[in-house]
Amino acid sequence: MTLFDTSASRRTLLKASLGVAATGVLTAPRIARAAGPDKINIAYFVGTSPTMIAKGDGWIEELTKAKVNWIEVGSGAEINTAVAAGSVDVGIGIGSAPTAAGLSQGIGYEVVSILDNIGPAEELTVRTSANIKTVADLKGKKVGTPFGSTSHFRLLGLLKTNGLTQKDVTVLDLRPDALVAAWQRGDIDGAYVWAPAKSKILAAGGEVFRTYDKLEAAGYVIADLIVARTAFTQAYPDAVVAILKAGNKALDVWTKTPDKAAELIGKQAGVTAAVAKEDLLQYDFVSPERQLQPDWLGAPGKGGKFAEVLQGTAKFLVEQKSIRSVPELAVFQKGINTAPLVKSLA
Repeated sequence: MTLFDTSASRRTLLKASLGVAATGVLTAPRIARAAGPDKINIAYFVGTSPTMIAKGDGWIEELTKAKVNWIEVGSGAEINTAVAAGSVDVGIGIGSAPTAAGLSQGIGYEVVSILDNIGPAEELTVRTSANIKTVADLKGKKVGTPFGSTSHFRLLGLLKTNGLTQKDVTVLDLRPDALVAAWQRGDIDGAYVWAPAKSKILAAGGEVFRTYDKLEAAGYVIADLIVARTAFTQAYPDAVVAILKAGNKALDVWTKTPDKAAELIGKQAGVTAAVAKEDLLQYDFVSPERQLQPDWLGAPGKGGKFAEVLQGTAKFLVEQKSIRSVPELAVFQKGINTAPLVKSLA
């Protein structure tokens, strides 16, 4: 499996041959170029993920031969808005909950890869001094989370499965950096968010309130994905393949040399290598080969179970009145395109 094939360029020269015209005059060889984008707008999250290596070391620029405009976001809802406006071509790290919302609302993008099964990596953290030991203890408390994110989805699921509503708990919409600041000021009692914000909150008087395993059993499965604007994938398929190749190589670095990867990722995320490694170990990073299996995205044209996960998530979002309706399963199946993923392994 070639993870980083620098011999394959998105502007591949097509083979041409010399010929003789009807007049007997030797014609010049005609050389065609495969079109490629000059600039790619990529939305991303600052987090402890192998893809931060691909960003920091410039692998995506190298493989796509394009200038990348990196746009930092704080929630998947921001990616949905940007893609709908045409200002983002690729979203790296968007959660399954905002993706389910986006596909339900007809946003023109496709899931082209799964980064990870989040598991315990996103979790509720509570202030140790608040003495929150049960979900009922959250009554009257203030909990922050980025709205429209997988963390928001899980927090609402936690309240619902325990008979609570937002009348019982004040849920505040805060980006990860704003969450850390609010925590340090003492404005909130809890936060549902991912690393490195989660790590910083834990280091500043917080403790994990475990929820993920019960929520997964109740159907609140969450994952981080890569989406690409459908029109962009159709116009520049080689660029999407190149982005996935860069991600494959980054995952390979984490798998084979975790200490080196943690150091590189920590620098990008603004945490120590030790903290980065601890955070990384909480994720289940799904290899490209596993993604193509029926339990995940599935092979091109065959589909996988993940489409059902997205539809199930959309049903919850309708209950929460975040979106209006749930489309047929076929909409989610069509919203998954693994053809670029297959090519990224060639």
